[in-house]
Amino acid sequence: MNKYALVTGSSDRIGKAMAIELAKQGYRLLLHYNNSIQKATQVKTEVTSFGVEAELIHINFLEENNFDDIFLQLKNRHIQLEVLLNCAADFIPSDFTNNGNELLQKEIKINFEKAYLLTKAFAHVFEQGLIVNFLDTKVEKNYTKHLDYILSKKLLKEFTKLSAVHLAPNFRVNAIAPGLILPPKDKDETYLLNLAKNIPLQTIGNVEEIAKALRFLLESKFVTGQILYIDGGEHLV
Repeated sequence: MNKYALVTGSSDRIGKAMAIELAKQGYRLLLHYNNSIQKATQVKTEVTSFGVEAELIHINFLEENNFDDIFLQLKNRHIQLEVLLNCAADFIPSDFTNNGNELLQKEIKINFEKAYLLTKAFAHVFEQGLIVNFLDTKVEKNYTKHLDYILSKKLLKEFTKLSAVHLAPNFRVNAIAPGLILPPKDKDETYLLNLAKNIPLQTIGNVEEIAKALRFLLESKFVTGQILYIDGGEHLV
């Protein structure tokens, strides 16, 4: 059986960086994308330069998806999924002044529900593996300018711990919660450096710090149900 890792949201930002890290570790890759076919194709080219196989998987997380069927098709092709990284995310500002719950439904579908369904399907179809959910250091906060986003990530945080208990001993489930790693798409590094003045280590991180956390989780067979805050201590204040 060919051992693979599936990375959701692999075409950009942290998802892309994690796909490259897994390729460096020798994993064959299933690269999920939604709209960014050009970016996904570029990532595929980058990861295959490390001598591993990779294929693109297009799934719209706002639609209904039968992940059990998708995974069974992979298994029938002698693909053994070993690692699931739930990196896909949607990050939109919102607060209590927003009317209705349309945005909440969208954020939950992308940031929580699909990770929930993928985790269950992984456990249904395959015998063992590692699941890593990507959170946000702000899941520890109760003041936010991203109400719907943070609610969805808080759900994923609790689901990480629940699934770590229920899927043991065959599956390990952990999470990584990045802090000031990459600026929003409309900001630059100066924006992060200004924010860093208010956190304990008073500096910013980079995707290599996230890659180190992933390597630790890949190698540490006695670790499950943990959330690694890669955030310079931001979650503490």
